[in-house]
Amino acid sequence: MKATYSLRYPRIDVEAYRRALDTHMREVLAQSLMAWLDAVLVEIPNWSGASRATFIQVANTINASVDASRNGAPYDRTSEGLANSRGEMTADKMKGIYTFTYGTSLPWLVWNEYHNANSDPDATKWKPPAKLLKPGPYGFQEKGAKAFQRVADTVRLPKVAPYVKSYPAKK
Repeated sequence: MKATYSLRYPRIDVEAYRRALDTHMREVLAQSLMAWLDAVLVEIPNWSGASRATFIQVANTINASVDASRNGAPYDRTSEGLANSRGEMTADKMKGIYTFTYGTSLPWLVWNEYHNANSDPDATKWKPPAKLLKPGPYGFQEKGAKAFQRVADTVRLPKVAPYVKSYPAKK
C-alpha cells in the first residue's frame, strides 16, 4: 500500500482581521454609547439646558444629538454645562481598546445624582426650600451602566475563519 500526503499549514491574515475587528468594535461601542445616552437622558430634566448639555461632547463622538435647549428657565445655561463636562471616545485597534468617557463637574448635576435636593438641598446651590420638579436622586450613572452592559453582553467577536488561509509546506 502506498499513501501520499501533503502537509499544509495555516496562516492568519492578522491585519485583515484587525481591520474587521476594529470596524465591528467601533459599531458596538457606538451602539453601547447610544443605549447609555438613552438611559441617562431619561433621568436628566431639561430646564436651563446646563445638565443635559454636559452630555453633548460624548454624544458628538457618535454623531448623536442631545436636546439641551432651555425649557422654562429664564436663561440659557447650555454653555455652562458644556464648560463643565468632557466626553470622548477611544478606539485603538493596535491595543484593542474601545472606550468612551463622560465626566462632569456641574455642581447641581453632581448633587442631584445622589440627593433629593427638595428634602436635602445644598445651600450653596439652592436656597432652602428648593422646589425642583425632578429633584433626584437621579442615579443616572447606575442606569447608564446597566444599559451599556445589556448591549455589551450581546457582543460577539467576528469569526476568524474567513481570515485563515492554508499553504502547502515546503519540501
